[in-house]
Amino acid sequence: MSNMITNPKSAAWPASLAAATVLGSWALACVFPFAAMAALAALTMNRRAGLATVATIWAANQFVGFFILSFPWDAQALGHGIAILGCTLAGFAAARFVAGRIAIGSALRSVASLAASFAVYLALMRVYAQFGGGAENFTLEINAAVALNDALWFAGLMALRFVLSAVTGEKPLPATA
Repeated sequence: MSNMITNPKSAAWPASLAAATVLGSWALACVFPFAAMAALAALTMNRRAGLATVATIWAANQFVGFFILSFPWDAQALGHGIAILGCTLAGFAAARFVAGRIAIGSALRSVASLAASFAVYLALMRVYAQFGGGAENFTLEINAAVALNDALWFAGLMALRFVLSAVTGEKPLPATA
């Protein structure tokens, strides 16, 4: 059984990501850092726990969007929500792939994992937007702002991960990530 489930101290990290998701989704709505969250899960959790966390983050974001922020219940909004899940899962896979090829503990591992997650997420969202609507939102200026947003969230949450690891005694970037 995963350490994420059996050790109450281990629950601090997923709980922190869940809290960041709810607060971030409420504050940022459409600019939520899905690629950063996918990369964080890929770097700090085993595959199973990471996938569950990514799916939970997506569900929490969608809940906030549709039930608190009153996103429209139309085909375009629902399609975008489903596309976000698929793109975030693909970003998670890309981050895990890259992380598996760079030495653990290397700053390059974290940066490259975030870059891979973001590139895959953004490229797939752009493909979806071509057919599902919203392609006009993929300008260089908007993409740069979204990249900065993801990088800041990633850095802040990674710092939180190191603090939590010091408190719980866990490795911040486990070898089984």
